[in-house]
Amino acid sequence: MASTTLTLPAEQASAPALTMPPRAGAVLALDLGTTTGWALRTSDGRIVSGTQDFRPRRFEGGGMRY
Repeated sequence: MASTTLTLPAEQASAPALTMPPRAGAVLALDLGTTTGWALRTSDGRIVSGTQDFRPRRFEGGGMRY
């Protein structure tokens, strides 16, 4: 009976090495209902974060919240 596995030479048995892309800014935003948290990584590696409140004010639509 023939073997069902494929043989590979040892030099091809591992995945190629990963290279990191150049640094770029990135944004992460988390929707927490009426408050959204965010974080921003700048191109120089600094991280800035905060929250933004999206609760309806007194005269803004009072529709159904999900």
